[in-house]
Amino acid sequence: MESSDMTSSGSGTKKRELKELLIKARETKDNCKAHLREIKSRLEVFFHPERHPSLPGHLKYPLDFGSNQRLRNSEMKLTPTSSQIQINLNKLRMLVPFYTSTSIDSGLACLFELYLSVNELIASSQLQQVNLQYGNKKLVEDALVGSIGLLDSYNHLIELLVKMKEDSRILQFALRRKGVGIDTNHIMDYTLSRKIAKKSIVVCLRSLQQIQSEIESCLVVGEDHHLSIVIGILREIVTATISMFRAILICLSGKTKPDNGFSLIQKLLPMGRPSCEKGQEIIMEADIIDVTLRSLLKNVKKNEGKTVDLRMVIERLKYLDSHIQGYEVGLDALFRKMIQTRVSLLNILAN
Repeated sequence: MESSDMTSSGSGTKKRELKELLIKARETKDNCKAHLREIKSRLEVFFHPERHPSLPGHLKYPLDFGSNQRLRNSEMKLTPTSSQIQINLNKLRMLVPFYTSTSIDSGLACLFELYLSVNELIASSQLQQVNLQYGNKKLVEDALVGSIGLLDSYNHLIELLVKMKEDSRILQFALRRKGVGIDTNHIMDYTLSRKIAKKSIVVCLRSLQQIQSEIESCLVVGEDHHLSIVIGILREIVTATISMFRAILICLSGKTKPDNGFSLIQKLLPMGRPSCEKGQEIIMEADIIDVTLRSLLKNVKKNEGKTVDLRMVIERLKYLDSHIQGYEVGLDALFRKMIQTRVSLLNILAN
């Protein structure tokens, strides 16, 4: 009797376990479907954000540039310029996480358009004649503090790009000389310069982190509703600019320690180094050059100088040089608009 009870009890337990497994399987299937729908929605927003003014926030903002307060859609729809700003911000949020030269070039173009639009809003007669009593003046002054910090970061970034381009061209020239053996001193000089550059990148990342913290602690709302909205938009754009500067620095950094270690650069990133898929790290151009140079040095030391390796190094250096020039062009155009923004803000205080 006890044996039959135990048998029925055991079969009942198995049935319950099977039911639980079926329920979990259905939930997993539903979750997968929901995930696919979300991906399709995000792609739709990316390519046609103007068709989706009422999407939920997690679809409209797949990447958060910062923790500062978001503007409501109703507030963003002040003018066609405001609408274009929202479109470009949405596109930029989809571009920044990938940290590739293509996404950075597109991101710089988006930022240029954003500054162009916000400058139009700031230069409007409604803002230029705003009453600077109460919190309005503080709002503009805080925006100016953020702008000067970004301009300093721009200068450091340009200096870094110019130095890296110079080092790349010197090494290219040394490796191209015919009839002359490979001088390891040139490679060692480039390697030393890379180490110095990585230290500069750490300094720049810390500076960007500090600017972001200052922006988040600034006044959010002033007495003038229109001014508050425009400064809020500018704050979004400044935060996006910080993210873009950070992306360029990461592309230039390469790996700073073995895979089982954590570098200062990794610690300064909000979400660590970017990845394409789980467990798959994005390979930066600087990573490839560093690895190839190490391989070339080994071959030279073993008297096995391989032409293939040498050509690869030269081609990679040319590729990096081309990317740096592209960044310089995009940043120069952006710098001019950032200066214009600062001048427009100063004009508000002067009126």
